[in-house]
Amino acid sequence: MPAMHPLHNQVSSALQTRHNISVNPHWLDTFLTSRGPNPPPLPALISTAHFRILASDITTTVSPRGTAEAFPEGISDVNVKERRLEGTVIAQVLDVLDVGSSKWSQVEAIERVERGEEVRGREVIRTVNGMGNDNNEGDAGSVNATAAPPPGGGTIAPSSTTLSSAAKKLSVGPHKLLLQDARGTKVLAFELVKIPKIELSTSASAALPPSARNLGTATLPEDPGMFIGCKLLLKPDTVVRRGVIMLTPDRCVVLGGKVEAWDKKWKEERKQRLTALIGEENATGSG
Repeated sequence: MPAMHPLHNQVSSALQTRHNISVNPHWLDTFLTSRGPNPPPLPALISTAHFRILASDITTTVSPRGTAEAFPEGISDVNVKERRLEGTVIAQVLDVLDVGSSKWSQVEAIERVERGEEVRGREVIRTVNGMGNDNNEGDAGSVNATAAPPPGGGTIAPSSTTLSSAAKKLSVGPHKLLLQDARGTKVLAFELVKIPKIELSTSASAALPPSARNLGTATLPEDPGMFIGCKLLLKPDTVVRRGVIMLTPDRCVVLGGKVEAWDKKWKEERKQRLTALIGEENATGSG
């Protein structure tokens, strides 16, 4: 067995003590070796390693020290009325669904962003550069007329303010999540009580409006909601009921992070998945 990097134990101990992360020894040695013969100071190494773990697949970067740091065998068994996690488990989010809003309303929210529209109160408003009414701006109760198209026809380009405000609308939930532990075990989870940072941006999955794409430089701002690959820390005694983890603020901590490739694919397919779920529900209802 090859010798460990001289800083291995210090970094590993710090990640365990500060963040409850049992890092994979092989991954950590590879990471430390990649820093070269003159690595940065220890605090910087620890911080960078922590960031890399949050941005990676924990099945390759985290190694549970015992069965208590992973989901128990048969955790998804719906025949087990209730059980509790024995230890602290790090899990990553593979999917998230806002079950507090209808799927159709979520599809509509995505499409409004794609058209460069936003919602204020009960109104749907198209915001136009240089044509807004300062007296009505930001007033949810005001009456706003639909702007006339530009001379010669064509579409009206949404302002950056429109795109930004649309992206900042967040789901309230509750949310249903698909989680995975470091050993690859997957299980559903339900947000029983509102947990800070578990939320979705209504613009997640929305493509850039055609009028904005034509400008060449416009881009949608970064979504403020939860990302796919986000890491959660589940504390001991977290309740698992009928094969579903019950998430509550006292037992669940959102650590953050994102696996870029997963998040990109999830957003590209979100609208399609929601539409498919609507079709399945309609088919079941009509049957």
